[in-house]
Amino acid sequence: MTINAHEMQERAQALATRAVELSTADSTEVVAAVSSSALTRFADNRIHQNVAEDNSEISVRAVVGTQVGVAATNRTDDDSLRACCDAALAAATSAPADPDFPGLPGVSPVEPAQRVASGTLAFNAEARAASVRSIVDQSATRGLICAGGVKSTVQGLAVANSLGIDVAQSTSGMRATVLSMGSNGGSGWASFVSRDASEFTAAALGDEAATLAERSEGPRDLEPGSYAVVLAPEAVADLVEFLGWLSLGAKALDEGRSFMTDHLGEQLMSERISLIDDALAPHAFGLTFDFEGVAKSRVALIESGVGRTVVTDSYWSARTGQANTGHALPAPNPYGPLPLNLEMSAGDATIDELIASVDRGVYVTRFHYVNVEDPVPVTLTGMTRDGTFMIENGRLTAPLKNLRFTQGVVTALNDVRGVTRDREWIGSETNPVLVPGLLLGGFAFTGQTS
Repeated sequence: MTINAHEMQERAQALATRAVELSTADSTEVVAAVSSSALTRFADNRIHQNVAEDNSEISVRAVVGTQVGVAATNRTDDDSLRACCDAALAAATSAPADPDFPGLPGVSPVEPAQRVASGTLAFNAEARAASVRSIVDQSATRGLICAGGVKSTVQGLAVANSLGIDVAQSTSGMRATVLSMGSNGGSGWASFVSRDASEFTAAALGDEAATLAERSEGPRDLEPGSYAVVLAPEAVADLVEFLGWLSLGAKALDEGRSFMTDHLGEQLMSERISLIDDALAPHAFGLTFDFEGVAKSRVALIESGVGRTVVTDSYWSARTGQANTGHALPAPNPYGPLPLNLEMSAGDATIDELIASVDRGVYVTRFHYVNVEDPVPVTLTGMTRDGTFMIENGRLTAPLKNLRFTQGVVTALNDVRGVTRDREWIGSETNPVLVPGLLLGGFAFTGQTS
């Protein structure tokens, strides 16, 4: 049966407006989501789990003066909605007053966008199983074993408040991952993300991972040191996501936790690096409004290496005097506004051309278990995984054992020697990042992990 995204959107909107009507707070905001998600997981070359979930979630933010409280429920009858509103009101009356709270935002015109693909609506259990079969065949026929998952999500989300906001939108997305493994230390990873499941070619994804696994058999050691690196988009995505989370929101900037604090307008990275957050682009995923119902704006965060600005929401807009860019997260939110539609601009090279330009360096398919060592320079530590190779005289040569790294992202992005023209969506099926491959002049590897 094909999912009806329009009905989900209408249902979410009805729940949001009804909850606002039932609230007795001074002012009220409601976020309602009606979603349908399904996941088929596989391991040891066979499906081992097939799950699906239909859910409705309602979050109520009640305001009394400058006191704010939040409560949530997944029960949708009037009695349950009223009880949720009462719980939010009770939380607000118990909360300390926040003199900086500007009140809920008013109405702003929201740009409509078609974010649902019929191919994803029809991507049922049989289609997921057939995709898994095609993925698995690429490993099984080569004596490899593989694991991963194929997931789809369709959602209708609405935001309403007592100041007149009443917006809703439906979205769809799918994601597939595969890890292929050999008997002599080889492993390969591949992923695919799209709004439209009909764009997914499962056999090609399985072949990509299996080929990497075969090629990385019998890895060798590499001495610690700083090496030129070619990062595949999967690895670049980690760097971009941490930049967004740690540094590109108004709260981090105001509290001095961003590398751009006191440095807006300065050259902070290579001229090859531009980062934007653009929920309005035709290819974008997700909503064109934030979780306060405010219209999202296209925000140029870093232009040709120059730090330009950060994203805001209603609270941090009022507190800092910057325009509200429409980047609020669901309340309660300790992180402040964050960019959820990040893109890194493309270059003019192919990944093979980047490799060909390196005399001696390292190729990284992806990173794993990445953590923050120092948030201000965005220093990360983690390891490579599932396809790490030596580059010698412009060619991929020996596979390498996984490497531990500790590297400041801002420093690494100061020495960018090449950017691919092709970009890939990497991340979740709801808010991935769009990134190219990169050639960096130096990346600090501190030891082996296996």
